[in-house]
Amino acid sequence: MTRSEKQWLSAVPWESVLSLNKALCQAQKVEPTNNKGYEAGRLLWENSVRKAMNLSDAVKVCRDCHDLAPFTFNNGNTFAAIGRTLVEEFLQQMPPVEAQIIRTTIGHYIVGLIGRKELQQVMRHFEPLLARLSPATKVPEVSVTPILQPEAQRA
Repeated sequence: MTRSEKQWLSAVPWESVLSLNKALCQAQKVEPTNNKGYEAGRLLWENSVRKAMNLSDAVKVCRDCHDLAPFTFNNGNTFAAIGRTLVEEFLQQMPPVEAQIIRTTIGHYIVGLIGRKELQQVMRHFEPLLARLSPATKVPEVSVTPILQPEAQRA
């Protein structure tokens, strides 16, 4: 799975990235705003959507866009959610602990908490298990379930 090339980001056009960021911002009651890196992030994303690449490269696009910081709020959450969604169909077939390790590793890599070396070590460790799972028939759609803040839960 991690070595197979496909258009991992094809189900996530830039408009979907914007919608996800907006939903995350609304859940926190902040206005979604853009930074100087917005245009560079958009161009990188739009050029990458059409490319066939392996999973590691797709996750790197998420990290590179995160590093450009196109969004003022939830920049990391936006790209980490997309990265985790790319493998969700595979992870549903895995034992819960292993699935969570992969989700966390991908998210931490995208937001810069770990490097490519650590990402590759974790993915290499799970490669035999991932190889036995049936491949995704399509790239999953990205969706978000906003997490209500404590004050919003009481309303």
